Amino acid sequence: MSKFMTLSILLVSLLLGSCSTMSFIPTEGGASKFNLATVEYVQAQNVAQQDALMSGLAENLSVMLDSVLMADRAALLAMTAELDSINSLMIEFTAQMDSSQMYLDKSINTMQKELTTVKTNASSTRMVIRRINDNIDNLPVKALETFNEAINDYLKKDEAPTE
Repeated sequence: MSKFMTLSILLVSLLLGSCSTMSFIPTEGGASKFNLATVEYVQAQNVAQQDALMSGLAENLSVMLDSVLMADRAALLAMTAELDSINSLMIEFTAQMDSSQMYLDKSINTMQKELTTVKTNASSTRMVIRRINDNIDNLPVKALETFNEAINDYLKKDEAPTE
């Protein structure tokens, strides 16, 4: 019995040790899914799955990003429109400021000319008044009365429009 046992163990171990090379194990058809896979085959399958996943992700990524970023793009377009509106308002405001500055410069120049004229007239009037004061005793009364009337008429003429 010990020979039988030894022979049985030897046969079973031989059978189990070489089961992948046995011809009765199917390698094709529906039963082939029970074949043992090699490391290279598993790695090749992993690489193929990764490639398929990456290509599927790449195809769907742009669609997903577009859907996610659609609100941001709309907000950016609205902000761009607002900035354009503000820019046009700034251009209009700058033009108004430039025209106001030109009008102000023109007014200042006109006022400076008028002030120069007033200063010149005041200086001339002072000189005339000095001469009159120096020569008041020698002037005839009629000339002084005419001068007073002319001055009063001139002052009344300037006061009339301001009332």
